[in-house]
Formats: sequence, C-alpha cells, structure tokens
Amino acid sequence: MNREPDMLESTDDSTPPPKPPWYRRIGLGGVVTALFALLKWKSILSFLQGIFFLLKFSKFGVATLSMVATIGVYAWFYGIWWAIGFVLLIAVHEYGHMFAAKRQNIPVTAPVFIPFLGALIGLKEQPKDAATESIIAYGGPVFGFLATVLVHAAAYVFQSPLLFSLAFTGYFLTLFNLIPASPLDGGRIAGAVSPYIWFLGIPLIVILIWFSFSPILFLVLLAAVHRAWEFWKHRNDAYYHTNPGFRFKMGIGYLVLMLLSGILTYEAHLTAEALRPR
Repeated sequence: MNREPDMLESTDDSTPPPKPPWYRRIGLGGVVTALFALLKWKSILSFLQGIFFLLKFSKFGVATLSMVATIGVYAWFYGIWWAIGFVLLIAVHEYGHMFAAKRQNIPVTAPVFIPFLGALIGLKEQPKDAATESIIAYGGPVFGFLATVLVHAAAYVFQSPLLFSLAFTGYFLTLFNLIPASPLDGGRIAGAVSPYIWFLGIPLIVILIWFSFSPILFLVLLAAVHRAWEFWKHRNDAYYHTNPGFRFKMGIGYLVLMLLSGILTYEAHLTAEALRPR
C-alpha cells in the first residue's frame, strides 16, 4: 500500500505555530541589555557634552583640540606613544615662546597645532625692536632643547629606542628652527645680531630643498626671501638698531645652542640606530 500521497497531504496541511508578541520574544535579558545600552549611550553623550562645554569657554579650547588632532595624525603613521612624545616636545617649544613673550609684556594667543607644520602662537602686539623679537624667538628653542635633554637622559636610563628616537627628533627640530632665515626662530634671533646673516641662511634652505624637496621648505624659502627683501629696502630702520652688548650675548647664546643641538642630534641618531632591532 502506497501511503506517500497521504503523508504529503498531511505535511502540506501543517501550519507553523503562531509567533509570540515582540515584547515576549525580547525577554527579560533583552530588556536589561537595551536599558544598559541606553544608559551607557547617555553617559557617553553627557561626557562629550561636558568636554565640549569646557572647551567652548576655555581660551585653550582650540589649542587642546588641535593638539589632540595632531597626535591622532602622527599616531596613524608613527604610533601613539611616539606621537604623544613628539607633540609634547612641540608644546614645550611653544610654551618657551609664550614664557619669553610674557616676560617682555607682550600678550600672546594659545598655540595652534598643525600636523607636519608644527605649531604657532600669535602675538597680540608687535615687538618694539629686533632685540625683543629675538628674545621671544630664543625662548622656544631653549625650552625645546632642555625638554629634549630630559628625554635623552631618560632614554639612557631605560635604554629605550623610542626615547632615543624622540631625543633625536627633538634635537633636530631645534637645529632646524635655528637656521638663520626668518620666519624660522634662528632668523628672528639673527635679526638682532645682524639681519645680513639672513643672506647666509637662505642658501642653507636651498641646499635642504635640493637634497630633500618639501613643500614646507619651499614655503619657508619664499617667506625668508620676502623678509630679507623687506629688510634690504628698510635696512636703515631703527627697528634693527641693537645694543652691541646685547648683540654679543645673543650671538654667543645662539651659537652655543646651535652647536649643542648639532652634536646631540648626531649622538642620539647613532644610539637610536644601534638599538634599532635588526
């Protein structure tokens, strides 16, 4: 006896049981999970609102946001710890400018960080002469150099390739900024010694561009040529009349800082290379 048709007919007539309502399908665990997620999301929103509220009413809001953004960009390429260390060195450098400016009774803005360009502060008043401008310019490399010395010392204590790499970068950053061509710090320092030194710094930038072309270096070159041309047109301006004693002291300080930065840049580079994994 063939019972296949009966079996098929029985199968076709069967209907699936009705689904329970959606609130029963979620269950107690689902409700608890949803409430927890909602509370967590509200906590996150409240935290973010608090951060933005503080930044909105703080004069350092832009500085903080630009600093965090710059760390994020560098972390993408070089790792988070190197990025934090490098941006902190830049921050110390800028604080040196701010400290020196305040000592000269010149108000400044908080620094703004720009990835691959460094950072900058704004002077709310122009310096009265080249000597004042050189003091403000000198503060940045000095503070940055001293901070790098601390990093370098910590690198020896912990034998850390990361810290040696940061030390090399910090020294090199100081050395680059000391090139005697305005708008670099070295150019503003040299302006108090003798603006004619700028005509030696400009060829140095050209040489750097020749060996390692960079749009940033090209922009620095254009700015340096413009500043030198403006000085040449107004070379008898009283702005550049500096006391000989101040010129001598600033010149010695400039040369010593440049020499130390050059020697320690080379030393940190050799040590970092020796400790690099092969």
